Amino acid sequence: DKRWGYFPSGALAWIISEENFLKDYSHIVSYLKLRASIGKTGSQNLGNYDWRTLMGSATYNGAPGIKPSSLGNDILQWESQVQKEIGLDYGFLNNRIYGSIDYYQRHTKDLLNTINVISGTNYSSVITTNIGEMDNKGVEFAINAVPVHTKNWKWTVGMNYTWNDSEITKLNVIDSDANFVQTGAISGTGKTVQVFMVGQRPYTFYLAKQAYDDGGKPIEGQYVQPDGSISATETKYATNKSALPTSYLGFNTQLTYKNWDFAISGHGAFGNYVYNYVAADQYVQSVYSDQGNFSNILRRTKDTGFQNQQLYSDYFLEKGNFFRIDNISLGYTFQKLWNSSSSLRLTFGVQNVATFTSYSGIDPEIYSGIDKEVYPRPRVFSLSANLNF
Repeated sequence: DKRWGYFPSGALAWIISEENFLKDYSHIVSYLKLRASIGKTGSQNLGNYDWRTLMGSATYNGAPGIKPSSLGNDILQWESQVQKEIGLDYGFLNNRIYGSIDYYQRHTKDLLNTINVISGTNYSSVITTNIGEMDNKGVEFAINAVPVHTKNWKWTVGMNYTWNDSEITKLNVIDSDANFVQTGAISGTGKTVQVFMVGQRPYTFYLAKQAYDDGGKPIEGQYVQPDGSISATETKYATNKSALPTSYLGFNTQLTYKNWDFAISGHGAFGNYVYNYVAADQYVQSVYSDQGNFSNILRRTKDTGFQNQQLYSDYFLEKGNFFRIDNISLGYTFQKLWNSSSSLRLTFGVQNVATFTSYSGIDPEIYSGIDKEVYPRPRVFSLSANLNF
């Protein structure tokens, strides 16, 4: 019944640097533009048949047949986002310093969720419907500068920073601490370590609070309960720690001298957490095999001393902050080889130079936040030649 969507948008901008009151300061303020926008977008990531009643196999008195298996929801519609944004583009000192600043607010509604329904109102106990809502807000800042620019030398530096905060505000008809969506599968059926929960960021980790002895060593099979007591009950809680970073950083710089050029670029993410399933899946007893041989386990398994698997302990939840130097390159260009338009550029480059992080696993840059099947990023050295004629 809702096959069409209406997604309007609009924007306004004011180039302040063109106004008369700034004309006399053009040598300082090269460019200044204030802009604002608001718009609505829709996602069409719907299930193929969620809107119609589905039939399933059945048996009647030993004879095969069919029966309704789920009631379709014919008022399904697009998930939608309304975003408001205000920004400022700037340039100073003849654009030797330039960049932008943006602040945005985004409200997402009609998120699809499969919820329980009252018995007798449907052919099954659940139905997919548009019910979820989420709020996002953030700041994006970019600055670029040319600190040195002479006949032979040029040095450019650029940096961008993003801060984002997101919160799920609705998931069900009546929301409570018991209503949440489990996600973040680790192994086996029903084993998950993350949730979508009202009042929390998406992909919040849902684990048991590990108990420690006076020396700070984790006590195997003992967890802190909501009332502060310690017992063997594996009571899970929303950790307020998400796989999603709260901020991102990008950096690049380039230095040229005559025909030489040198460049570095990198990026980082902060405020995110990683569940180290590789470590959580191992325990001291797993080194032994019923085949009479030994298995490889992580060296850190000896530090915990866990004799048995402790999959849901928040001991294995680690900060995922990192900064990675992505590329370093050094190049030289030979000009006018046999005519004025011919040139040869030789470049030596390194990719995945170094990663700075406190995370104990192989790589903290994991979108899902669950470290279980990560392939190590290779460090690549390359030598290239580019001939123009």
